[in-house]
This record gives sequence, C-alpha cells and structure tokens, in this order.
Amino acid sequence: MERMEALRKKAIFQAARRAILENEMFLRDYVTNHLPESYTEDDLEAFIAMLVRMFDNDLFDLVMGVKTAEDLQELYDYRFMKDIQSFSEQRRDEIKRAKGVL
Repeated sequence: MERMEALRKKAIFQAARRAILENEMFLRDYVTNHLPESYTEDDLEAFIAMLVRMFDNDLFDLVMGVKTAEDLQELYDYRFMKDIQSFSEQRRDEIKRAKGVL
C-alpha cells in the first residue's frame, strides 16, 4: 500500500508539471480524484512514464476533445488515453451545464 501511495503522489506531481494550464487543471483533478481504483502498481508506473513523455499539445487536444484516444493510440497507451478522454468529456459537460450551455 505504501508503494501505491508513493506512485499516486508521483502521478500527481507529473500531472502538475504541464506547460499548458488547462492540461494541468484537468489532469491534476483526474489523478487526484478519479484515477481508476483498478490501476495496479505496474499500471501506475506505466501511466507516470506516459505522462513524462507525453507532449502537452497531444494532451491538450485530448482534454479539449479535438482528438480522441483512437487518434493517439499509436503514440501513447490507449487504455490511459481512453480513461483521460472519458474523464475530460464528463468534466467539459459539467462545465457547460454550470454555464447553462447544455
């Protein structure tokens, strides 16, 4: 359990090291509050490694709905991209509802 907590903290740290503020906000919320409980230690290590090498423009496009997990599956782990995409879609809808757009 200590190892999992350390990995979660490392993931939060990597989520907060984004060059684009929107990426940092979405990703930090995802990692802090919505990271799937099903992720194992190996999954978290792979997720962190992906965050380290992921281009901010790719993440921004995914978070904002410009690209899908399918568009990025050749570059990054599809499963993680799909999880981030699903979370981003939900958050964007929540924001639109709060603003009366939906």
